[in-house]
Amino acid sequence: MPSCLKCGDALTVNEEGVAPVLCDRCAGVATGRARRAMAMGDLGRAPVTTALLAINIIAFILQQIPGLNVTNWGVNYGPATLNGEYWRLFTAGFLHGGIFHIGMNMWCLWSLGRLSERLFGKWQTFVIYMLTGAGGALLSIANNPRNAELGASGAVFGLVGAVIAGVKFGDLNISAGEKRAVLSSSITFAVLNFALGLGIGSFARIDNMCHLGGLVTGLLVGLPLGAFHRNKVLQLTILVATAAVLFAGGRELVLKYGTPEELKQAQMAVNQEDYPRAIQHLEKYTSANPYDDRVWTILGALYAETNQRQKAVEAFQKALKANPESEAAKRALEQMAEESPQQK
Repeated sequence: MPSCLKCGDALTVNEEGVAPVLCDRCAGVATGRARRAMAMGDLGRAPVTTALLAINIIAFILQQIPGLNVTNWGVNYGPATLNGEYWRLFTAGFLHGGIFHIGMNMWCLWSLGRLSERLFGKWQTFVIYMLTGAGGALLSIANNPRNAELGASGAVFGLVGAVIAGVKFGDLNISAGEKRAVLSSSITFAVLNFALGLGIGSFARIDNMCHLGGLVTGLLVGLPLGAFHRNKVLQLTILVATAAVLFAGGRELVLKYGTPEELKQAQMAVNQEDYPRAIQHLEKYTSANPYDDRVWTILGALYAETNQRQKAVEAFQKALKANPESEAAKRALEQMAEESPQQK
């Protein structure tokens, strides 16, 4: 007796001696799945893109709730990012500045994300989004360490770069005609949006450096992902290596623009009114950085606060030696000179 190909149950043979392939129960399950897939359309075929859109939209809704400060917490603000709040490199890619901003980015993400999932794969598309978004955020604050940047456009440009490199130089399963169409539309998109970033008015606020960082990072990962699309282990290795390169670049930015550890500790000590400990940290810092007039001035003020007049005068003088135009050091020395002998 014939049996169901799915569950193995016995099948009933009809009067013509023909039996179905599946039993009624398994056939019902298969039909339900097909019906749900048809109803979901592209959402079911592009789950990562759908999830990324959902996160962006949820984050935008949360941004509108007074008192949550989601934007302040997640925006890629250079001084905060470079001083330990590294998560901002990733969270900024899910925040937006207005309905037009998110609308344009989500429209682009929907088109490019689905294409990326088809060409590279699901988890690969998610990693491309995160890595290239971070790459764009890093170049943005490298160009202006005090910049504040948000939006998915860095990651969108990353997807563009990955698609261009993967389709042009990779070994993807795509016809020659579709390859030409994808390359033409992707390059046009990149050129047009870079041109808009050079415009005036509201377009002048577009962060082209973020776009460039995302695009370059996408080009770097797209080529090997396209060339080795059948080898998932090698793809993962390449993406990890790209993350390591971004980490190294971020570390250089932190060393160059971030607040040194001694100054962080000194600030914490000042906040706790532990001035002797703050002085110790600042003395270590000025020993290694003798030309920082601002810190010499702060150290002088702390010496004065702890009744170390001679050391205060010497610190203010060293501040002037490092920067003869330091108004803060000049005023501090003038004030100390006007003090009465009884105060010395």
